[in-house]
Amino acid sequence: MNRHYIYILTIMLTATLLAACSLEPADNEPPVAPTQTDDRIVVLCQGLWGLDNSTLSYIDGGTVTNGWFKKNNPGMHLGDTGNDILQVNDTLIAISVNWSNIIQYIYPDGRAIAATEDIPNNRRLATDRRGYLYCTSYADNGYVAKIDIRTKQIVDTCHVGYEPEGVAYYDGRLFVANTGGYGGQAGHKYESTVSVVDAATMREIRRIDTGCINLFGDMTCCGQFLCINSAGDSYDVAPKAVVMNMADEEFRVFDFPATYSCAYGNRFYLIGSSFSYVTGDYTLTTHTIGLPSLDVADGLASYAAAAPEILKMQAPYGIFISPYSAHLYVTDARGYATNGRLYEFSPTGELIGRYPLEGINPGKLLFLRK
Repeated sequence: MNRHYIYILTIMLTATLLAACSLEPADNEPPVAPTQTDDRIVVLCQGLWGLDNSTLSYIDGGTVTNGWFKKNNPGMHLGDTGNDILQVNDTLIAISVNWSNIIQYIYPDGRAIAATEDIPNNRRLATDRRGYLYCTSYADNGYVAKIDIRTKQIVDTCHVGYEPEGVAYYDGRLFVANTGGYGGQAGHKYESTVSVVDAATMREIRRIDTGCINLFGDMTCCGQFLCINSAGDSYDVAPKAVVMNMADEEFRVFDFPATYSCAYGNRFYLIGSSFSYVTGDYTLTTHTIGLPSLDVADGLASYAAAAPEILKMQAPYGIFISPYSAHLYVTDARGYATNGRLYEFSPTGELIGRYPLEGINPGKLLFLRK
């Protein structure tokens, strides 16, 4: 095990121990019976690092089925730290399982197909819809792997910045957000760049310096626009939101975080989470960014009525809008070491469903294609 992985191991173990010390929140919220919708949703719960307890929950018409992966694959575990989920085509779903070092493939009915192995510390996924899947990895100083979805084999790689996170495909290019998030331990600084990679040749074309450090977390695409979170350092550098036009590679920086984001109807919807070790303050914010104008507004536009409920959550962990029903969904990790919840809101922001999940840290939702 090289020094890079020792640092990774130390940091993740520390985070796990801190999470394990969290008090389980009181389960005293009244149940909310969800209304019937046509949404079919797969919820990926990360679990806790080292405990092999990633799970999938499945929601169909307001009915939740927890432990969905195990029920469809008796004797199998999803793995350790499920990080991202993506529907590649009508018959294939890919799930990056970070510490199990695999990409697990399933059918839309939940049955496992195969896995791509040997992508250590894998993170985020993207597809070109032309037969290839792309996955970022913190290993080997940071790279992107290209996978042939027919064979499930890695066919090429490209080194990018340290600890790359989000990856997006647009017009033959990959846009990769570099974090450098282990910089203090691994001997390098935080990254502030987005690597642009030619997807055909898997060669880095250039790096775009955003001037914003630690481009951590998932990215959200809306057409040619990309929303990236700059997490800052929780000390002197405040978090920011970066919106990039992938067509011309121009970008704009906003003075609020984009910790969790989604896109719907030519808008980015953001929940910002920021913490300062200096003051001890923890702050949640909500914003929308209009496209292509890049006009900013506080709150969540037509979903504004949902904001007070979101801001009352113990630990909002993801925001999503169904492309089919226009319903807003927000996950709550609660104590980070206990089962999470999923909240459903109408297109006008009314709370219409609260789903109890049997999974820790619900980080991603996948709306199955109809």
